[in-house]
Amino acid sequence: MDSLAAHFGIYAATLIVGVVSGLVPIVNGELYLISALLITYDPKTGIVLAVLLAVGQMIAKVVLYQAARRASNVGHGRFHAKIEKARAKVAQWRSKPLTLTFVSSTVGLPPFYLVTLVAGIVEVRFITFLWLGLVGRTIRFMTIALIVCYA
Repeated sequence: MDSLAAHFGIYAATLIVGVVSGLVPIVNGELYLISALLITYDPKTGIVLAVLLAVGQMIAKVVLYQAARRASNVGHGRFHAKIEKARAKVAQWRSKPLTLTFVSSTVGLPPFYLVTLVAGIVEVRFITFLWLGLVGRTIRFMTIALIVCYA
């Protein structure tokens, strides 16, 4: 049986792993990237794979963000009062949710998965969330790629 990388190519496989790892926290995109780079040892490929992994993860994060946003707008569920309280707190912070989104997407603490859900619930502007997340994830994966390729 052909491997995923052999069947779809390493680039398509990286994008797919990015999406899956963005949705399923137990699937580790960083370990995939390191493994792929240990096979290729090519810095140019490393940069492309890092960007594809970041794009794949952000595709997944957009799905999670939108799902959380829609779920929070359902109305009078049992979490409605908690969601409104969280929105009020976020309104007081102003730029802190944006800082938290960028730091989380870059460093991984707090987990970007959770920050994505909270961003959707408290209605952080979508385009802002998307760009901060994409830039942060790209920095994260490019850093890993460059370390692996030049270490």
